[in-house]
Amino acid sequence: MGENSKDGSNQPATWEIVYGGTWSNVFQEKLRERNTREIEPYRDFFNNFAVLYGTLDQYCGKIKKLDYENLKRQEDIKTIINDPGQSLTENDKNFLSLQQENIQLLRQNETTQKEMLRVQMRLREVAKKDMQIVELEERCHRLDQENGILKDELTTLHLMYKKLEEDNRKLGFENTQMLEKILLHKKEEVDMVNMHNETMKKLKEHHMFYELESARREESISPEASLSFLFSVNNDTIQRSFDGTRSLRSNSRCRLNSGPAIIPSHVSEKMDAHSSELYSLAFSYQGTMFATGGADKAVHLWKSTNLPGVQKIGTLSGSTAGIMSIDIDERDQYVVAGSNDSAVRVWQVAGSQVRSTFNGHDNKIYAVKFYNHSQRLVSGSHDRTLRLWDVKSSKNIRTIFARSSCHDLAVLSETGTSIVSGHFDKRLRFWDERQDTSSHEMLLEGRITSVDLSFCGKFLACSCKDASAIKFIDLKLNQAIATFTAEGLRMGEHTRCSFSPDGQYIAVGSTDGNIFVWNTRTLKREETTRQHTSAVPVVKWHPLGQSFVSLEKNKKFFVWTDTP
Repeated sequence: MGENSKDGSNQPATWEIVYGGTWSNVFQEKLRERNTREIEPYRDFFNNFAVLYGTLDQYCGKIKKLDYENLKRQEDIKTIINDPGQSLTENDKNFLSLQQENIQLLRQNETTQKEMLRVQMRLREVAKKDMQIVELEERCHRLDQENGILKDELTTLHLMYKKLEEDNRKLGFENTQMLEKILLHKKEEVDMVNMHNETMKKLKEHHMFYELESARREESISPEASLSFLFSVNNDTIQRSFDGTRSLRSNSRCRLNSGPAIIPSHVSEKMDAHSSELYSLAFSYQGTMFATGGADKAVHLWKSTNLPGVQKIGTLSGSTAGIMSIDIDERDQYVVAGSNDSAVRVWQVAGSQVRSTFNGHDNKIYAVKFYNHSQRLVSGSHDRTLRLWDVKSSKNIRTIFARSSCHDLAVLSETGTSIVSGHFDKRLRFWDERQDTSSHEMLLEGRITSVDLSFCGKFLACSCKDASAIKFIDLKLNQAIATFTAEGLRMGEHTRCSFSPDGQYIAVGSTDGNIFVWNTRTLKREETTRQHTSAVPVVKWHPLGQSFVSLEKNKKFFVWTDTP
């Protein structure tokens, strides 16, 4: 069945042609397809829901039935309880019994739960206490550590206090000694002034007497005869005064009266001095003996009164390492030596016994010198320090930090107020024993291995290893006025140069066995001698200036004179 189109024709509608039916049938069919398509995924769900809902209805009915029966049974129980005459069935009795047990169990459960709560509270308190105990233990541990640190600090402070107290006591004692020495020196000076005044008074009286005598006799008396008479009268008094005080020498370097020095050219004697290498040599102030030291840990003493004759007169032992430096006091009574065992030792010549050992350096000692009339010592070490010592008390008076290894020393003034040191860093440093810092420095061309002071005290000779040269220094000008070098001159670590007694010559040994000599007045090289077969570390003039002694590294020393 179709409908006419709008233009009145009898053509069927488009949808009828396409779908082959009326629109309502088609629409219903489409709805059914859509319904089937959308419901199909949920069909099992709805079926299961229906089944469960039916089961739920059944259970609800059973529950209602059981509730009804339970309610009825409770009413019966109440009736029975109210009317004890009625009899209970066995199930009722069991139910009542179980109900009572259930009530008791509920009460016990409540009691148990309360107890468990209390126990839990206690456990929480115990855990809290445990945490507090742990914290307290940690705090106690920290306090123990702090207490240990405080104990250590207290011990350290106590030791420091004891040391300061001891230092204060020593300073007080030294102050007392210093005051006594000052008073003694003042008394000596007063005695000397009084003696001088008395001598001048007698001299005036003597001149007046002879003038009166001359006027009376009309004769003249020469001043020389007058002075001769005066000293013949007062000689014993003056000598006693000098013997009771220190020597008249203003500087301990004043030795025997020597004439002009000569350059000895002949080896008059060779001696096997030691069993190992030689490092050091020193003459006594009067030239009666000299001392040698080396790697065999001993100092040997040699009689040198009548050079070239040499005679061994003693051996000083006690060092535990090689001897690097030696000096002899102005009275020829003591010998001091610095060694590689970091110690300074003083021996008494008479008896060859160790008098004192000075410890304090931390490394080998390259230089030692007596000063202040042999009452004090100064030592220089590889540990970069200079140390001043009191010979009588064996105490370290002062330690000076020199900033570089010290290889040699010279005392410019007898009181020790001016000391010069030569160092590995190529510098000469000038010191005052009363100060911790050097007054001034001089930079030379190489590492300084030796420092020697002329006997007039105006010049220094310094040997420089790197430059293989001798620096001739004028102390008044505070500068080097000449540099002495020579072809073939090579210096070692322990090379020592020296002035002749009159200061006219400087001599030094070379590593090839040569000895070089320069004239300080003409500033020219005088002579080169070759007799040694190994390095010559030290050359020293005899105080008379007519001979010198040279050390050979190979265990020997040579005595040089002007005559064969």
